[in-house]
Amino acid sequence: RDPIRAKALYLRDGDRPMALVTCDLRSSTPEFKAQIVRKTAGLGLTADNLLVAASHTHAGPSMYPERFWQMQFGAYDPAMVEIMTDRIADALREAASMAAPARIGYGVGRAEGFSRNRRWGYNTEVREARGETPAVDPRLGVIRVDAPDGACRTLIVHFATHPTILSDKNMRISAEWPGVLQRELEEAFPGCAALYLNGAQGDQSPVTRGADEEERMEDYGKRLAALAAEIAAGVETKPGLPLGFARATPELPPLAFSESAQRRFAAFQDAAREALPRRAEIQLLRLGPVVLAGLPGEPILEVGAAVEQRLAKEGIELPLAVGLANDYIGYLLNENEYTHGGYEVESRSFYGPGLGAFLVEQTGALAGSLADAAETEARELR
Repeated sequence: RDPIRAKALYLRDGDRPMALVTCDLRSSTPEFKAQIVRKTAGLGLTADNLLVAASHTHAGPSMYPERFWQMQFGAYDPAMVEIMTDRIADALREAASMAAPARIGYGVGRAEGFSRNRRWGYNTEVREARGETPAVDPRLGVIRVDAPDGACRTLIVHFATHPTILSDKNMRISAEWPGVLQRELEEAFPGCAALYLNGAQGDQSPVTRGADEEERMEDYGKRLAALAAEIAAGVETKPGLPLGFARATPELPPLAFSESAQRRFAAFQDAAREALPRRAEIQLLRLGPVVLAGLPGEPILEVGAAVEQRLAKEGIELPLAVGLANDYIGYLLNENEYTHGGYEVESRSFYGPGLGAFLVEQTGALAGSLADAAETEARELR
């Protein structure tokens, strides 16, 4: 239906490079990232300083070499992955060759009425008795990167919602509404590359309008782009802001399947245990005042908010949780939502009710590494 693209932002602070790659794909995988790192070794990019984030479009190719994931998401073609990582490596080399002094800024607005909490229907009576309310995040964040003369070079939009307006009957490749969003922003800001980062979208679904799914997808992307453009126009960018990165691959909690998941996956639990990793990647990337917290799957909104709150306690001014980053281990839930059951628990939650809290603590601990690195750089400058 429309092209799927990768966008590359290459940044360098002195002789220390780092890069952000966003992809119109369902997910990233360790193999996918490793190929990109191998093909861009000459740029000084490593697993530590390269963050790869997917938009989570459901209208893209399968990314998973493991049989367990292919049972759910379709056949894997390694030749297709090689082609995609070749293109991404080319984009990173081109971006590095165009490196020039830059200014960075951040703005945030609200996209009210664009999302709903799709889990608000499981265990409703218990939720109401507890006084719970559906978690929805209307924040629409924009990171702007300018040339010294103020010309907009890059816009990074951060918004948490599933790209699932096209139904499972759609068999055409599409970047979905994030593709419309990026297209519209690049038309509004000529010469600018627009990137999209999904947030804690595990329980966030789009609220749409229109006669059919094609019309609804276009309308959604265009309206969100108009709001993002308004925010971007008001962002003040500054030179000389700090860059940084930190990465960890902690050992995950033991594999655990809820009772309903055990019934659902009874036929291929062996394949699940063979495929599911014992470690997963968490990564922080600092772009001026903003720190992106890359999480390896689909965090629900409460987990993403807890990650951001934990990073704020560590002194990070503007933390943003980023889902579908570098790896995919399923839905990332907290203990409360795990007890409510439902699709996300039954279909793709493999590390028990404590996974969300575990990731929050691990991300908070990683913030110390980012702060230590910043202090070391300050001492070297003095």
